[in-house]
Order: sequence, then structure tokens, then C-alpha cells
Amino acid sequence: MRFFTALIFSCAMLTLGFSGCAEKASGPALVPVSGTVKLDGEPAADVGVMFFPSGMTAGTTYYANTDAGGRYELQASSGQKGAPVGEYKVTCSKYVMPDGSPFKSDGSMSPEMAGAKEMLPPKYSDQSQTELKATVPAGGGAVDLEMTTK
Repeated sequence: MRFFTALIFSCAMLTLGFSGCAEKASGPALVPVSGTVKLDGEPAADVGVMFFPSGMTAGTTYYANTDAGGRYELQASSGQKGAPVGEYKVTCSKYVMPDGSPFKSDGSMSPEMAGAKEMLPPKYSDQSQTELKATVPAGGGAVDLEMTTK
């Protein structure tokens, strides 16, 4: 009888354990978000883009880096591509090393610790001062960002 009870208990625990493995990552559904960042009408290369959720979508920050054509594709810190539908505050940063080369992060130190300088004004690069806002529409899509230095 003890063997039978232990067998049933073991099977129940295995079933519960496997059901947990099949669960999706928690959190809101992500939709694809990409776009182009322009500075004074020109594509902005090597810009770090961060979307900070506001209102009902508060939570994880979504980020991307622009390519040579100023294009980006958002992703979550988990590596999943996209962002949830909603309203966002956006920052754009472009850090440059003293020799003029773009700062490339390996995660070991901040741009400031590496001696890099922020090239964009706080109205774009500082989360508390940014004027950039974006709406991620249902189904996702393009969210282009325009900045001016004038």
C-alpha cells in the first residue's frame, strides 16, 4: 500500500513539474516594433533607444541600437523582440569615445566610466527631461523618431 501511495504521489509531482515547463514567459504580449531614428533629418547611427512604459503598461524597459541607416528593432531585456501595446516615454543616447568612435558596451562598465561623452541633449537622452514620446499600436509597426539640434 505504501508503494502504491508513493507511486501516485511521484506521478502527481512529475505531472505538476512538467506542466510548469510548458508555461509561457509571464508578462504582457509583445508586438513587433521597429523604426528609424533621425537627427536633423538624417539617419542617426549608433544611437541607443529606450522605451519606458507609462500608464497601464508600466514595467519592463524595451531597448534597441540603431544601425548605420538609423533603423532599430525593439526588444525586451529577456531578448524577446517587440514591446507591449501602449504609451511610452523614449530616450535616445549616443555615446562617443574621446577618439570619436562610438561607445560599444560589453556590460562591464557604464559609458561614463569608460570615458565616453553623451552627444545628444538631455531633452532626448535624459529620462526625466525627454520630450520624446511614442505609442506602440495594436499589432505593432513602425515608430519613427525625429530629433533636432537646432
